[in-house]
Amino acid sequence: MNEVYTETDRTKSRWVAKVYNDFVNELGRSRTTQGALFCYALKRNASDYPICGGFVGEIRITRQYHECDGEKLPKWIRKAKELGFIPMDAILDEIPGEIIFSPQKLKRGQDSVEVWLNKSSFNPLLHPVCETHGVTLVSVSGRASDEAIKALYQRCSSRTIILCLTDLSPSGAFFDADLYTNIGRSKPPGCNVEILVKRIGLKPEQVLELKIPMVAGRAESKEDRDRFKRYLKPYGLDPSKIAELDALEVYYRGGIAAFLDEILSTNVKSY
Repeated sequence: MNEVYTETDRTKSRWVAKVYNDFVNELGRSRTTQGALFCYALKRNASDYPICGGFVGEIRITRQYHECDGEKLPKWIRKAKELGFIPMDAILDEIPGEIIFSPQKLKRGQDSVEVWLNKSSFNPLLHPVCETHGVTLVSVSGRASDEAIKALYQRCSSRTIILCLTDLSPSGAFFDADLYTNIGRSKPPGCNVEILVKRIGLKPEQVLELKIPMVAGRAESKEDRDRFKRYLKPYGLDPSKIAELDALEVYYRGGIAAFLDEILSTNVKSY
């Protein structure tokens, strides 16, 4: 049965379309993630977010977009797509599971390089960059599984550097350290391949330098929260909040693709 759209649906969806069009016009990119659109909406100074009432969707008031409004953003993005207010491929979706993109031409040199992240919605933006530089792109859901690490050893024949991209959050901040530990534990007998793991973003220094705002975080284990608090203490950042990787789409010139391209164009060993 076809979905029935209310006037509230249309009003909120038109607002999503306006934010998306502002994003495109200001930043010059037509595809991005839901998290990035959320970050951009928070950054806008426009007091145009509609608060609808009644059963007909009349606008009772408009105001600036609040962090607490983000909970319903996926709903309005979906409806904006279905109503034809934004292109269906404008906002990239998460795809569960582990996905590996191997370049057609591997990078020549002493070391092989891979980029690992736990947000698959970025794959369409980062895959072309990785392909250009001849490096492998791997996205996982949450933390890397034993199968993902086994596949890593199967394809690595030389010294390998893994560059990690995650949120600055209680779980994401230690993605690289946990991955390195698990890689060491899973090393096959007789394997002499050296695998290094480096975090390239988000780092506390980058959050401070780029003036990325931190937002309310999701519930984590007490162990993760305490670990995160110790990690952020030298930087004066609030451990009850997080910085999303998606913010690079808004606060880094050229977005996350340009961010990664710059790193891959330099000496990755320095990161």
